[in-house]
Amino acid sequence: MSKLQVIVQPVKKEFARKRCGFDHDTPNDFVKSQWQTCTKSITYLFYRWFMALFFVGVVIESMWPLADDETSYWLYFIYMTNWGIWMCMLTNLLGAILVTIWHYHPEYADKLLNVKSNFSYFRLYWGMHIITLVLSIVITIIYWTILYDANESTLDATNVLTHAFNSICMFIDLWIVAHPLRLLHIFLPVLFGVIYAIFSYIYQVCGGINKKGKPYIYHVIDWTKPQSSFITVLGILILSCCVYVLLFAFFKLRMFLHRRCQRANFVLPTTGSKMNGSSEDKQTGNGIQHSPSRISMVLGNFAGYENQAYAPSAGEQSSKK
Repeated sequence: MSKLQVIVQPVKKEFARKRCGFDHDTPNDFVKSQWQTCTKSITYLFYRWFMALFFVGVVIESMWPLADDETSYWLYFIYMTNWGIWMCMLTNLLGAILVTIWHYHPEYADKLLNVKSNFSYFRLYWGMHIITLVLSIVITIIYWTILYDANESTLDATNVLTHAFNSICMFIDLWIVAHPLRLLHIFLPVLFGVIYAIFSYIYQVCGGINKKGKPYIYHVIDWTKPQSSFITVLGILILSCCVYVLLFAFFKLRMFLHRRCQRANFVLPTTGSKMNGSSEDKQTGNGIQHSPSRISMVLGNFAGYENQAYAPSAGEQSSKK
């Protein structure tokens, strides 16, 4: 197989119809880190709760009313930034709860692993994680390139946490989690963007204003100028698609690095008993003898069991005679 085919084949598989769904052969990937070597990791559990509580703190900080916001506090919920930070909090809380159940409540673990049911918390978490991942990065890009005005905006903790640390934390999370990204799931962040665009249109048509008293939420999406607003929304949706494709490439890189690490750490099981002059050859109750390397020596005949796939040597045949 050529190098080009090595790259093209996995991409072609991503466009299979089944890849548009949310079935996954190893559902425990949603409660594990890509890098853990054991079934359950207390380190990963701690990490998940750290992320969840961090974003709970960010949401509380972002909602804390300032003196000049008390009369327009409810306007907090019209901004995409705040939708994004709430998605970060809810996604990480759900992830932390799932990992906790996996660790401490095995009686519920089988139900959690049933991703083929009509409703699965893993499917919900998977979809939310995809949306949050793209949304946080798009918010960061749009804010710092278009919306941020040094003369009007204050560079305080809330601003940095909701417009910078949101995307940094989610990008780091992409490298830690074990569940996959699929190219055809690109529709999820696009759908979320369309929903917000429709909301902003309805809000403005109904006479809504922003915190500055302007008759729109963001000046770049002013529906009294439908053509420019439509182009802006379309541009943001295209940006979301580009971000998702780039994140998919990082996901593939994560998988590649994981495979390389596995190969580097692989050691053929052996024992040092022969070095000490002792032999640990054992025969199990089913007649299968195990070598000191712990590898079953199945290509042979043992007491009461004849292996049809085994051809005895000439020496063995003569001894039987």
